[in-house]
Amino acid sequence: MSLSVKIAAPATLSAVPLVYGLRSAKEITAEVALLPQNEIVDALREGRADVALLAADVARTIEGVKIVTDFCVASAEKGGSVSLADEWGITPDAPVYGIIVAREGVEPEVLDAIERGLTTGVERIYEALLSQAECPRVEDYNYLTTTVDYLFDAKKHTALEAFWKKLKKATSHANPG
Repeated sequence: MSLSVKIAAPATLSAVPLVYGLRSAKEITAEVALLPQNEIVDALREGRADVALLAADVARTIEGVKIVTDFCVASAEKGGSVSLADEWGITPDAPVYGIIVAREGVEPEVLDAIERGLTTGVERIYEALLSQAECPRVEDYNYLTTTVDYLFDAKKHTALEAFWKKLKKATSHANPG
């Protein structure tokens, strides 16, 4: 039995392995929509997406979603990557650029299948690029395997929480009038 899930993701180079993995997941029928970041937020809020790969700074502002996988889009470089930050439209000092979130009510079986699909995508980066172009560019492969880190480990999770607190403090000092 195949489970259906609606997924929204940005059309960025760093998202290619994750999207490939979701589309090739065997236990789910993934309807993947590639959208601009602001439309991903709308898709989540309006129920047109159950799961999304979303900019980390934006994800903290959406009610009723939670991080659901051990995958993310982060810089493999200690100081961050300006090119990756530009791709995601987020500050280069962010510890994580993109995270995978789900709306409340997505079944655990679907989340498990998504996790397995993402694993496949990250393990098969060349195949993911090949699915996008007949002749993948070596530069793209090198970028995805040396600049991008896809593992959302405990260290990145803690750093992301600290980053979100910092963002919250910065935005709460707005002048009311």
